[in-house]
Parts: sequence; structure tokens; C-alpha cells
Amino acid sequence: MPPAAPGAGAHLKYWPNLTIVHVTDGAPRDGADARREGFSSPDGYAKARREELGCALREGEAEHARLIQIGVPDQEAIANIGEVIQHLRQALAGYEVVITHPYEGGHPDHDACAFAVHHAVELNRARGGGRPLILESPFYHAGPSGFEVGTFLKADGWMPEVCYRLSEEEKERKQRLVACFRTQKETLSGFHDETERFRIAPVYDFSRPAHEGKVLYEHYPWGMTSDRFCELAQEAETELEKEWAGKV
Repeated sequence: MPPAAPGAGAHLKYWPNLTIVHVTDGAPRDGADARREGFSSPDGYAKARREELGCALREGEAEHARLIQIGVPDQEAIANIGEVIQHLRQALAGYEVVITHPYEGGHPDHDACAFAVHHAVELNRARGGGRPLILESPFYHAGPSGFEVGTFLKADGWMPEVCYRLSEEEKERKQRLVACFRTQKETLSGFHDETERFRIAPVYDFSRPAHEGKVLYEHYPWGMTSDRFCELAQEAETELEKEWAGKV
């Protein structure tokens, strides 16, 4: 999956202390995606995904960024959430702002990233560290007509958002960045390049589904349901509560 980062319309060279955390290797273990893209194995597909990320960093003039690649198998972030959180705890130390995924039921790895960021921040705060502002930008989720991109699910309470309209130059830059992810062309074709949206992340209850009804990833044969995701999230929170209490 592409990393959560400042908006593609923004010029990344102006973010001197930028860290990008790439959680998964982008290659599901069943090999179906790899075969569809002409690769004989998930490892070959994962290598291509890393090269695509390198292309995007070069196009965005962000080769100065600190890149952390955790490399858990695609679609399995929630099953490896403890490892992800520990990496994020170290990566986020000293930062004032982090941009991540919303909890929206679009992809289980996106939701796992949201879970991991929120809990890594709280663990650091409980140990006397700072609490960075968590911002989020929408990806995709189930909508009335199916695949819906670029909009937030309605959050409880008043949750203001910023909608930034890209200039022609910024749109061209974003298109070059997106074009780097050649294996994701079909998925990314549904995204628009007119605007980008951001908001302060709400407080999520990860023990409940992201929204009522079937979440988007339940329409795909990925071996994950919203109920199972919530079960794994609750199990992880139980372990984290022990750590917060100093028992582990």
C-alpha cells in the first residue's frame, strides 16, 4: 500500500524532517495480485512495489525523507499489529504532527494503520512523551454506489475538515506521483486530482465497525471481516492496557 504522507499536491521537499512509514510490503501472500501483474511470486511483486515507492519519492523530491519499511505481508497488518505499534512508537518520538489513514473500512491495512498510530501515540504519551497532532486524509470506503474515494465518513460530533483545491502545477505533480504506482493503476484510476481533504482525527472506537452495513473490504476475498478486525483490535488493546499499567 502507498504510505500515508502529506498530500501529493504539497511539495515534499519543503518537509525537511519528513519520516514516511511504509507498513506493508504491498504483496498479499496468496499471490493472486502478483500473478495478475505478471509476477511469478509475491516477493517479486513486493520488490516492484518498493521500486514504485522509490519512484514517487524521487518525483516528489523527497529522497531526503527518513523511510521506515516495516514489511509485514499485505492484508495482514492487524495480525501483526504489536510489531507495527512498536515501530511507530519509535518513529513518532519527537514529532508534533503525524498524518495517517482514517478508520473507514476501505482496506484492513488502512484501518490497522489508523489503530496503530492512535495507540502508539498514547503509549508514548503514557511514558512521558509528547502527543503529536494526528491528522488524516481520506482514501476509500463503501458508499451508496460502491467504491467511494476522497471523502470522509461522517464522524460523531463536529469534525471540521480542510478541503484544498490543487493548482494546475500541483495537479500535474500529483499525477506524476500517482503514475509511479504502475501496478496500482486500476485502483488509483478511481481517484480524482482536483482537491485534497484533511482533518484532525476523531477518537475512534476500534471495537466497533467503521460504519453500519458491509465494509468495503468484505466485498473482496481477503479473508478478513469487520467483526474479525474488531476482535483482533480488542485483543491488541487488552495487551496494550497491560503495558500501560506497567505489567508487561
